[in-house]
Amino acid sequence: MKTSFAKTQTLAELRSLETVLSVLATFNAGTPLKAAGLLSRAPSTVYRAINRLENEIGAPLFDRRPSGWVPTDIGTRIVRLAQTIEREATETELMLLGRNAPFAAPLRLSASDALAEAYLAPLLADIMRSETSLKIELIVDNQFANLGRREADIAIRPSEKPGDGLVGRRAGKLAHALYCAAPLLKKHGSPASAADLSRFDACVLSSRFEHHTAATWWRNGIGERANVAFVAHTEMSLAAAIAAGVGIGVLPCFLGDQLKGVKRVTAIAVGPPVDIWLVAHRALMQNRLIRRLMQALAAAIKQDAATLAGLRK
Repeated sequence: MKTSFAKTQTLAELRSLETVLSVLATFNAGTPLKAAGLLSRAPSTVYRAINRLENEIGAPLFDRRPSGWVPTDIGTRIVRLAQTIEREATETELMLLGRNAPFAAPLRLSASDALAEAYLAPLLADIMRSETSLKIELIVDNQFANLGRREADIAIRPSEKPGDGLVGRRAGKLAHALYCAAPLLKKHGSPASAADLSRFDACVLSSRFEHHTAATWWRNGIGERANVAFVAHTEMSLAAAIAAGVGIGVLPCFLGDQLKGVKRVTAIAVGPPVDIWLVAHRALMQNRLIRRLMQALAAAIKQDAATLAGLRK
């Protein structure tokens, strides 16, 4: 079939939001299956949207490779079109919300899985009891959501700075430390220096989470001193492995200090606490709802400052 962009039906298909989102998400995620997760849609929906457009155009949009789906020349053109549509839609949405337009969906708050599950969930429940009009979608994201693309409206980030194009406020400090199950410490003896870590198996966070102390501390010359026995892709699974006695590992203190049967190893410093930033896109900072939630979060984090900074067990 001859390729043509002039067919009315094909142009209508390109204008379909579902199709545009499916193509772009597949390009960003690498496969339709992963794209479905990003879009919170069934994988079959994403596959159908792409297949429908390919049938109309008469050419494949992606090369289906074992390592991931790579756009063809035609696919690249459509991805660029989708990126333009997404960018224009996002900029318009941010402009309207910056003028205090109401949120059509729950306000999206992004945080790491440890902060989301072990700290924020009960905190947000308290905030929502006083802010009855507030609806929140809590997004677990260990890779830092792209606020410019509205993957989230507000992000809580342990970082040195808020990020390009973003504004925010330092709300507190987040400390990390080494933790180990008590039976392992009794068996091997509590390590007094990094050299002693060779006696232990190590539980580490995947190195692809470059913003997390639980990943970077081992990578910066410490990991070679211990046998890495367990690699986690969430902080909560890392904490579970450490509590189960798999090995020694780094955790945020607010999480590690509450684990039953687990002790903090104080002789080996992991490093100074990092800043906790509350950040949002610059345009959204004019929205009253965004400002109220950020103020409430900042007040709560200040109240829990000692726990988050590892000063209270």
